[in-house]
Amino acid sequence: MFHRFGAVPAALCLLLAASPADAAGPAVDSQIKDLHIAARDELPAPRDPQVLEDGHFCRMQVITPKTAAGRAVAARGWYVTSEVQRAGHTSVGAFSRGGEGTSGTCFIADGNIFVFRGQALAAIVYGDPPEDEYSGGLIGGVAETTLPDRVRITDRTPPDFAQADLRFGTDVIAVVPVAERETFCGRLEVPNLRGKDIPEVRKILAREGWRPAPPEAPEEEGYDAATGYRAEGMPEFETCSGTGYGFCAVNYGHADGARLHVTTVGDEPPTVSAYDVQCGPR
Repeated sequence: MFHRFGAVPAALCLLLAASPADAAGPAVDSQIKDLHIAARDELPAPRDPQVLEDGHFCRMQVITPKTAAGRAVAARGWYVTSEVQRAGHTSVGAFSRGGEGTSGTCFIADGNIFVFRGQALAAIVYGDPPEDEYSGGLIGGVAETTLPDRVRITDRTPPDFAQADLRFGTDVIAVVPVAERETFCGRLEVPNLRGKDIPEVRKILAREGWRPAPPEAPEEEGYDAATGYRAEGMPEFETCSGTGYGFCAVNYGHADGARLHVTTVGDEPPTVSAYDVQCGPR
């Protein structure tokens, strides 16, 4: 069974204490126990930022920002991992410290989400103080969703575990559970499969009109765990990595021609970490 590496949330508490809340800013709320959000209009600098040498696994998480908000965060001394523009806001994932793990993993220790409304900082999402800054936290960055009012908060490890959604309302920014469903291709609703094992996923998808889509030419050279899964009656397994997180590529098809590409981690049984939909012909 795959076990989550001792993930503990990151902390920005001391930095937040030094910045007054913007009374004219949006209301903020968090429905997630270990994640917090505070309205802020002043961008803090990181305390004691780590120098990431060439070759450090966390260096691979750093991007060159393309948005004005992302460039402002980087200019303050943060390492920017991601930036998403949605519903009039720009969400920037950033960190200043992290440790190295298996298979090129960066365990981000102090990840935060800086939320801008237009050109101005509106809020910061942060986590509880970590017990060990090198064990990793829940916040690593942000990712797009198919929903018009949400971005996803993930830890940015190779499985990229989804921790929560950041939802934008008319007058509130809220940290909420990951959406139960998303619409792909403008017409196909897919329920949230993350964290569920493949036997459960097969039942859920069957009710939604998805069926296993066996690979046309599965790789048979050498041992691949996917071969064993296919022999156990799960033909949708295409291939699996033999080391590290034990990723597997798993495929399902819909009657309208769409394909659902699922990534699993671990075994006994494999658990879904991510998925995406390839739309079929209209």
